[in-house]
Amino acid sequence: MGGSPNDDYYGLLGVDAGASAAEVRRAWRRLALRWHPDRAGQSAKFIFQTIQGAYSVLADPVARAAYDRRVGAARHSAPAQAAPDATAPVRRAPAVMLHRLSGPLGGLLAGGVARRVDAGTIELFISADEASQGGMATISMQVAVRCPACAGPDAAMVGHCARCGSKRTVDELFSAWLAVRPGVSDGAVLNPSALLPGMVQPVSFRVRVRGTT
Repeated sequence: MGGSPNDDYYGLLGVDAGASAAEVRRAWRRLALRWHPDRAGQSAKFIFQTIQGAYSVLADPVARAAYDRRVGAARHSAPAQAAPDATAPVRRAPAVMLHRLSGPLGGLLAGGVARRVDAGTIELFISADEASQGGMATISMQVAVRCPACAGPDAAMVGHCARCGSKRTVDELFSAWLAVRPGVSDGAVLNPSALLPGMVQPVSFRVRVRGTT
């Protein structure tokens, strides 16, 4: 699993950063059973691999310490934002699925659960109860990724590519794994916990809580 700044391994497993090894293992087992391709189908393969990648890091004390340092450095180097309430604990998304918010993007768009704002932003309409409870959601969609056969540093030297038709991109199935923290506010932006390698246009989801103005 690539070490992208977007990768939130704790969020993927639905555990706190201070979770014990046993807590991490229990969360991984529960999710791995649910998302194993033999049970959930081949469309869940990316989710399963993402969960496995997160667990392989958090289960190794040395790798986990290195990951914590990298994430801490990335946060400190991010643009300054308004300071959060220091007395308010960070509430991680519980490892429960928000089924109404999960599924193929086309179905969510047709059902009014989601709305595409632009190429990189999708609004997700959630209920007040879902916002209060929090949970995990996974949304599958086709995205463009750089063609692994020809879109490299020497792309200009490659002739016709049979895989992409020389477009330099191919469509791949992407499952966006979203951690909705309890008490999420209207307008909050959710970034997928992991991205497909080579994604041309990263996507984010903006929360819209029903009943708010």
